[in-house]
Amino acid sequence: MPDTPFEINPTRATLNHSGEMPQDARAEQSVLSAMLLSPEVFQECLLEVKESDFYIPANRKIYLAMRRLFDNNQPVDPVSLADALKSEGELDRVGGMTYLLDLANAPFALASWRHHAEMLRRDATLRQMIAASAQISALAFDAPEDTKSVVDQAERMLLSVTNRSVRSSYSTLEEIMEQLYNDLGEQAENRSDTLGIETGFSGLDSRLLGLRGGQMVVVGARPGVGKTSFCLNLAVNAAEAGATVALFSLEMSKVEIAQRLLAARSLIKLTDIRSANIRANQWPQILEATEELRELDILIDDTPGTTVTEIRAKARRMLHGKENGIVIIDYLQLLSAPAGANRNDNRATQVGEMSRGIKIMAKDLDVPVVALSQLNREVEGRTGKRPQLSDLRESGAIEQDADIVILLDRSMTPEESERNDRPDLGITQFIIAKNRSGPLAAVDMRFDGETIKFYEIDRFHEE
Repeated sequence: MPDTPFEINPTRATLNHSGEMPQDARAEQSVLSAMLLSPEVFQECLLEVKESDFYIPANRKIYLAMRRLFDNNQPVDPVSLADALKSEGELDRVGGMTYLLDLANAPFALASWRHHAEMLRRDATLRQMIAASAQISALAFDAPEDTKSVVDQAERMLLSVTNRSVRSSYSTLEEIMEQLYNDLGEQAENRSDTLGIETGFSGLDSRLLGLRGGQMVVVGARPGVGKTSFCLNLAVNAAEAGATVALFSLEMSKVEIAQRLLAARSLIKLTDIRSANIRANQWPQILEATEELRELDILIDDTPGTTVTEIRAKARRMLHGKENGIVIIDYLQLLSAPAGANRNDNRATQVGEMSRGIKIMAKDLDVPVVALSQLNREVEGRTGKRPQLSDLRESGAIEQDADIVILLDRSMTPEESERNDRPDLGITQFIIAKNRSGPLAAVDMRFDGETIKFYEIDRFHEE
C-alpha cells in the first residue's frame, strides 16, 4: 500500500475509542486488481462499487482515474492508468508505477472480488453511520431552539445512509405488464373515483434508412409535445421488429411507462387505465394487449439520477448476446454528472460531457442510442415557434455529437394552429434537422393524446 500524504479520515468524525474507522486496505486493493485484470469485472464494479467505498484516498484516486479512462473510451491498463495519473500530478502520491503494477499482478483477486466488494460497501456504510451520528451529536449539542429542524436533518442523514440504491434495477416488460394487469383487476373491483432498426414509421424510415449501430439520435421537443410518447412508440415498434430495447426512464416510473404502452396497444384511454375505469367489454382488449406486450423484448430501468457511465455498463449487460439492440434515454437533462466531475463546471459543460459520453456509448456498444432532450424556453417567444437545432437545451455539444436530430413541433391551441406558419391542429411535425447519412425533411404524423399513440398520415385516402 502506498505511503501517501492524503488525509485518510475524510469524514472528520472523532472516534470515542482507540479503534480505526471501518476499512480494509487489502480488500480495496483486491477490487482494484480485479478491475484491472478483467474487463467484465470492471463493468460489474462500475455498477456495484462507488467512489466513497474506498477509504484509502490513493485507492479512491485510482478508481476515479479508471472510470475517467472508461468514460473517454480509452484502455484501462497499468500503463494508461499511470499516464492519466501522471498528467494530473497524482502518480507519485498514489504509490507510483510500482503500486499499479502490483495491483495488476494479483490474479487471485478475480476469485474473490465480489466478496471483497461487499466488504467495501459494508465498511463504507458503517463509516457513513459514524459520520452521520457525529454530525447529529454536534447538532444536538448546539441546542438550537428549532428542534424540529434538527430532527428533520437527523432523519435525512440517517436515510442517506440506508437508501443506497440497488443498481441492478431493471425489470423485463413481461414482469411489469403481468403486475400491471393484476393491479388493474384489483383496482377495477375496488374502484373509487379516485438498416438498422426501423422506427416503424415509413416516413421517417425512408429518410433515416433505419437507426444503425454507433448512431446518437436526439429527439428534442418542448414539454408536452410528445417526445416521451414517441420514444415509447419507437420502443414497441423496434421490439416488434426483433430488436432488444434497453429503455432508461429518468422521469417516469416503470408502472407509468407500462400504463402508456398498454393504452397505445389496447387503444383504451390512458385516463381510464390509470383510474382502472375498465368496462366489461374492454377486458378482452386489455388481455390481448397485455399478452402482446409481454412477448416484446423490452427492458426498463427507472433508476433516478443515474449517470451515462452507469447506463453504459447496464446497457452492456442488458444487450449482451443480442443480435439487435437499441438504447433509449428519457431524458438527457435529467442525467447526473459523472463521478469525480468538477462541481464548479457550469451545467452546459456537464451536459456536454454527458452528450459525448452517450456518443461514445453508441460506438462502444455498436447500437443506436436515442436520447430525448428538452428545448430552450426561447422557442416559446419566437415568431412561428418552429424549433431549431440551436434550441437544444443547455449545450451546443448535443448538436455537435448527434448523428441525427429530430425536433417535434405541434400547435398547442386551436388559435395557434390557424396561423399559416404553424402545423394543423392534431398534427405533430417531425423535423429531421440533422442527418449525417440522409436528407433533411419534415414528416407529419397524427397524435392521439388519449391513447398516447402516433399515426402516419395517409395523404392519398384523406385527399
